[in-house]
Amino acid sequence: MAGGIAHQNKDIIFKILSENYKNKTLAVYGLDLPRIKEALPTNLPALQVDERRSDNIFLLEDDSILIQEYESSGDAKNLVKYGHYAFRVAEANQSGGKLRKVTIAVIYTGDILSAADRLDIGCMQLNVRQVFLSGYDGGSIYAELERKVRGGEALTDEDVMRFIILPLTARKDKQELIESAVSLAKEVGDEVKQSFIVAGILAATDKFIDQNYSNKMKEWLKMTQVGRLFEEEKLEYAEEKLNERNREMAKEMLLDGEPLSKIMKYTKWTKEEIQEIEKSLQ
Repeated sequence: MAGGIAHQNKDIIFKILSENYKNKTLAVYGLDLPRIKEALPTNLPALQVDERRSDNIFLLEDDSILIQEYESSGDAKNLVKYGHYAFRVAEANQSGGKLRKVTIAVIYTGDILSAADRLDIGCMQLNVRQVFLSGYDGGSIYAELERKVRGGEALTDEDVMRFIILPLTARKDKQELIESAVSLAKEVGDEVKQSFIVAGILAATDKFIDQNYSNKMKEWLKMTQVGRLFEEEKLEYAEEKLNERNREMAKEMLLDGEPLSKIMKYTKWTKEEIQEIEKSLQ
């Protein structure tokens, strides 16, 4: 991703996740993969109307790409969607003109016991790696996290990843477990980990979370210190782009011979600032 990820493409969830997934592993899912090097944008081009964007896309330390999907359905048609994702992600993230290797990992909620892991249409085959959270004991995970949080213990990276997948272990009443997990996460003393956990839960449960609750939690994230820093960053970026636009406008007006008073009116800049631009042109 030459030049990095554009600021205007970041929302509060992606901002928090992209900064906190670095150097993490997915061992908690039982996935033996290289550490995460970078989170990549999930808004892929040319998606069909009935497709959602991918849940998570990571650049791994071995320079391959991982597409991570959370599913609450075992429908085999999902494999076609993953194929679309794989081609678009590979095309959008070429390295030196070559396509990167892509791995697809699908993490199924606690109510899914089995699903197809292979699609064969003759000329192409698609294979996905699967994690079934039906084998995870959500009650035990919650109890252990609650003990650590309320006992003031520092959470490990693995604890944080368990927190994020906790609501997905539910076989029913997913919303109830989402709200319980988020409430417990708000008690975490480390605000960076706290924000990461809540953002991770919102991203992981996007397909079935109550949207009013999700929106409320996004607003809560914006009010945290992490969120406020992000909002300040967006304002600084907007001001920077406005200054760039005004500088180009001033240059064009100077070259067209417009009077200083008119340039000052349209750019909102001082006479001295415009004269500095005029000097640079000369």
